[in-house]
Amino acid sequence: MTTLRVITSLYDYHRWANERLLDAADRLNERELSRDAGIPFGNVQDNMLHILGSQVSWIMRLTRKQPELAKLEPGNVVSGMRQSFGWAHDTFASYIDSLTDEDIERVTPFIEFEGNSPHNLAQPLWEVLLSVGSHGISHRSEVATVLTRLGADPEQIDYSEYAWRHALREPLLTQKGIRQ
Repeated sequence: MTTLRVITSLYDYHRWANERLLDAADRLNERELSRDAGIPFGNVQDNMLHILGSQVSWIMRLTRKQPELAKLEPGNVVSGMRQSFGWAHDTFASYIDSLTDEDIERVTPFIEFEGNSPHNLAQPLWEVLLSVGSHGISHRSEVATVLTRLGADPEQIDYSEYAWRHALREPLLTQKGIRQ
């Protein structure tokens, strides 16, 4: 499996897991979503927006595209987040689909800020994409815990669950016609 295929799979998983959280969040009222839950970024809504914001900031850095984000207003918070995540997922998928194996190995310069101090960094693109794609994993886990406590269990959101479900639809590895 190529590095590019691994990154593609990670982003497919990222979309799948975010959609499961949004489906669970849709079963709660907006007051529950914005109630302090004692997790980083405070509550379900703000954690989901942090995951989205991180993804959008990297889309802007890598593609120079301006975000197409929904305005979140009372009564449409989850649907607005779903629309914005949809744009982010589609934009990242399109970007990744445009890459070649050579592109994914190219060193990518970028500026990272720590406090008010900018740092010039450079990493292979696959490392940047791996970092962006995996960033939301811990935050999704925290959100899933809170959603479960509030009675809207998103069920399993880990990569192994995604891979297992994906393999049932489309085997990733086959040898002599036997699913591995």
